[in-house]
Amino acid sequence: RGVVVLGNFDGFHRGHQFLIRSARRIAADGRAVGVMSVEPHPRQVFSPEAAPFRLALPEQKHCTARRIGLDYLFEPVFDRAFAGMTPCAFIDEVLCRRLGVSHVVVGADFHFGAQRAGTTRTLAQECTARGIGVTVLPLQGGFSSTAARQAILAGDMRQARRCLGRPWEGVLDAGRLAPDQIRPPAGRYLVRTQRSAQAGPVRLDADGRILSPDSLPRRIEFLDRHD
Repeated sequence: RGVVVLGNFDGFHRGHQFLIRSARRIAADGRAVGVMSVEPHPRQVFSPEAAPFRLALPEQKHCTARRIGLDYLFEPVFDRAFAGMTPCAFIDEVLCRRLGVSHVVVGADFHFGAQRAGTTRTLAQECTARGIGVTVLPLQGGFSSTAARQAILAGDMRQARRCLGRPWEGVLDAGRLAPDQIRPPAGRYLVRTQRSAQAGPVRLDADGRILSPDSLPRRIEFLDRHD
């Protein structure tokens, strides 16, 4: 009987945060609030040859869910069988049988089911018929995963921070940005780590390697670009 917010939640940007705050107001009577976010990201299944685009890896998504105090994160495996579910099958199997939620919150651009055939109107009609409330909320001023990706690809870390509501965090793997994560352009950046409030410069090369005079932890926050 909890409240669930549906979406990809890549980066938990400010638009996502708006949806979650709204879900908490709906659940003010004590119901649990959580999000549903599939893994891997659908684009990784349908376009495996695409350039790395993820704002956050699964481990970061899980940490953010804990940090902001969600009661649960439902993360089914996204494969072609899951993608092939009709909108009504998704509502019956996932929302009713597996989750048993009382209310669903989505953004105005939400689509679901095979070929993205399900719209917010479909969701409202079919959920209401099954006793599940639906809240559809307007998009929030350009705060989207797409906008955050465009800023990072341009090296505009300040704009990425405005979109995300916090600095973008890169994950290092053997001294390079993780292969599945989006990559800013090569250059000099001002970064900060969780173990130090003080920022320092690093250089990012075209292969995603981080060159720094200091040893770096697995996660670093990109604050600004220097060139």
